[in-house]
Amino acid sequence: MVVKKKHSEIDFLSLYDDNPTALTPSQEDLACELQLQALGDWFPLRFKLDQDVWLNNLEQMSEWWIPFQPKEGITNDRECVLIYGMEGDSPNSIAGLSEHYERLGRYPFESEFNVPTQARTKLSVMHQVFDYFDPLGRTFLIRLNAGGFYPTHRDQYYLNRDTFRLIAFLGDPNEMLEWEVDGRKRQIFPNTVYYVDTRKEHRLCAWQHSETAMVVMNVKKDWRTIMKLLTKVRS
Repeated sequence: MVVKKKHSEIDFLSLYDDNPTALTPSQEDLACELQLQALGDWFPLRFKLDQDVWLNNLEQMSEWWIPFQPKEGITNDRECVLIYGMEGDSPNSIAGLSEHYERLGRYPFESEFNVPTQARTKLSVMHQVFDYFDPLGRTFLIRLNAGGFYPTHRDQYYLNRDTFRLIAFLGDPNEMLEWEVDGRKRQIFPNTVYYVDTRKEHRLCAWQHSETAMVVMNVKKDWRTIMKLLTKVRS
């Protein structure tokens, strides 16, 4: 479904009456969402991310950081590096969906961002994860500096979403970053990849500058990929 309005502006009943298939989930959609729901809304995966490799990568990528979705009149210290984007994108291209809405006049599907930028090669600490889940959708590095935040929001609303969300925490964010999902503050293991159910309300904020960052990955949602995910669930 091509989305040209913000969620709060969509008349879902009229949309359904005009095109019943636009929001109706397939059997595979339902199976995937039920399996993800059975696992929970926040769980770690069995990947080992090397802190020293990350710090080396961070130094090599210093030229690529740009403000993430800046808004006039609002101070919000967030920076990003684009890892998977659209054709022609570079590491310092815009990464936010709202920015692409202004450019395209619609909200693109997460799976449209399937072209690796130079940053994929440089971010070697994540190669094992990228290789395992490829092809990926919109993927980017994000860091919240002191005072940076995401207010309470949901990233997807639909059972027929085309991707689900993995987040890798590089470094130890526990002393400077707070994550809350579905009203609960979550514990974060350093240098760990998590499945996060970002359909649920969540927010995050940072207290200080650090060498910590997150890799936000949109992973193709189909039954085979869900089986790959289950294989990596940390018990």
